Amino acid sequence: MKKLLRFSALLTAALMVFIMVGCGGGDEEEGDKTPPTLTAATPPSGAEIAANASITLVFSEKMGAVTVAGGVVTLGDGKNVTVAPAGEWPAGSATLIVTGTDVAGNELASQTLSYTIKAADKTPPDIDKAKCDPEGGSDGVDPASVTAVKIVFTETMKDVKVAKFEPSDAKVDAKFDGDKTVNIAFLGGYKLSNEMEIAVELTGTDLAGNALATTKYSFATMKKEE
Repeated sequence: MKKLLRFSALLTAALMVFIMVGCGGGDEEEGDKTPPTLTAATPPSGAEIAANASITLVFSEKMGAVTVAGGVVTLGDGKNVTVAPAGEWPAGSATLIVTGTDVAGNELASQTLSYTIKAADKTPPDIDKAKCDPEGGSDGVDPASVTAVKIVFTETMKDVKVAKFEPSDAKVDAKFDGDKTVNIAFLGGYKLSNEMEIAVELTGTDLAGNALATTKYSFATMKKEE
């Protein structure tokens, strides 16, 4: 009898485990139910922009679809989305309504962005040599004073990439700040030396899609003391 009761208890316990496993716990959510949010816009709402300028939107979730009336949307990586005008944004005050859904199908609460639209920008951006660090084109730079390179542009850029860096043996990490600056850090303990020419080749466009007028930045370090 005792053996029968013991067997019955074991069978009941096993059955309870089977039921719990089969139900998957019962408390897990079926898919992602978190609605996406618009976390940032560049230029920000309230800014003055050119009639042919694009706008970058950043979302909290990867988006599956984004709609902006009068705009052409490029989803990119899903979280960083570009909106360009279908032609040009209308002059004066413009209100843009942003709607969409994330990849899980959750709906974005309608967002409103307001801009003042000025004339179309046809002027290509350039490197602001005087604001760069070291200054663009400078000579006799103390190599010990250069732990990183900062390249500044004359206007807000949509995208910038470092296509080439000399000396070629230097390991660097280039980061665009999303506005007017590219910061280049040296990796692996790399340090500049005397009588060295540092040259950076860049590609990039401003918010209106104009390509960089000058694609090269350079400076030279000082000569060795004799």
